[in-house]
Amino acid sequence: MPSALICPVGTTPDGRRDILTALSDEIRTVRPDLVLFVVSEDSRANAEAIAQESGMAPDACEYLTLASPHDMNLIFRAINDALRDLRSRGFSSAEIAVNYTSGTKVMSAGAVVAAIFNQCREARYIYHEAGAENRTVTTQLEAVSAFRDLLLGRRLVQEMRYQSAADVLGRIDPSLLGSHDVTTLRALRDLAVAYFNWDNFNYAAFVETMARVPHDHEAVAKFLVSNETLALVARLAADGAASRITPAAVADMVNNAARRLKEGKYDDAIARVYRALEMLAQWVLMEQGIDTDDVDTRRIPPRHRVGFEAMRSLEDGKVRIGMRKAYELLAAIGHPLGERFQVHGALAQTLQRRRNSILAHGIQPLERSDCEQLFTAARDLFVTSISEFDLLCSRLQFPWLDASCVPT
Repeated sequence: MPSALICPVGTTPDGRRDILTALSDEIRTVRPDLVLFVVSEDSRANAEAIAQESGMAPDACEYLTLASPHDMNLIFRAINDALRDLRSRGFSSAEIAVNYTSGTKVMSAGAVVAAIFNQCREARYIYHEAGAENRTVTTQLEAVSAFRDLLLGRRLVQEMRYQSAADVLGRIDPSLLGSHDVTTLRALRDLAVAYFNWDNFNYAAFVETMARVPHDHEAVAKFLVSNETLALVARLAADGAASRITPAAVADMVNNAARRLKEGKYDDAIARVYRALEMLAQWVLMEQGIDTDDVDTRRIPPRHRVGFEAMRSLEDGKVRIGMRKAYELLAAIGHPLGERFQVHGALAQTLQRRRNSILAHGIQPLERSDCEQLFTAARDLFVTSISEFDLLCSRLQFPWLDASCVPT
């Protein structure tokens, strides 16, 4: 596999040319297949002298001339582009080194930063001590890359990309980090797993995993939940195990929908609002002693009973009803929630658009405005049926998200 050396070269004030000889010796030591000299108009002649003294063939030396040797952004972009070009020509990042001894400080810094972000093999620096021979200090960049990936993993958790976060964090070698960052790494791994579980309604796994996350570590403080929220999630786990639908379950489903809206997953968001509406009806009916999974039709007024009896299963003889029939039943028994649902024009309109969407019964994509309209229409039912609904949503939302992320 071919190797390359990126070598910034500066001017030599006061006639000091010893650095040119040192860089020539460096090239002979490294013996790369290609040297890319990063130069300014004023320092190109020095680079050409180094190339000649090192014995490199002319076609094994290339020159990247910068418009300015003092513009960090320009230098980073130029070297970054050059590294991309080298990879396209068969030079692996693992076989590319950078020597940052010469050049302006900005050139050296830009070269090292570009090398880090491109996962180059190593950074090299020629150190001269009076009365001694030159010594090359070599820095493997894995430790710097590990810290960069640690920051990336944290951002991915914050962006709710839990699987990606787990993948990035799982590839980090803890031996490359300091003790503080090792603690951060372990905590972030647990947080990625924990919030993945909560986002997928596995409440018990969230509670169990969060117990391992240190509460006194500032790097993960924004991801920690209060004891009150932890107790609410634990209660959701217990309710789920007992197949109980509660106001907290409805609020958590609405929050989940709000997160899908934040991610731009509009069909998923609307599907969850639809489910939250269904759960609301199921909870209210259960409070009246009616189970939507096994409706006792004797509880239904006679003039409405026939329609529900027609839904009785031929397999097990049970009457099971979905969201719309649940609200129809609530209206039939005179519950205000059912009556409010039936006369809610905006809700009926947005639900019809959901019905025509590609994840329901049609093929039409949904827009953000469709989601927001359904959230607004459905919220009217949530807040009038569940005491302090907004406060419950706030307590059950991920702590780093704005509590007002549920559209109103």
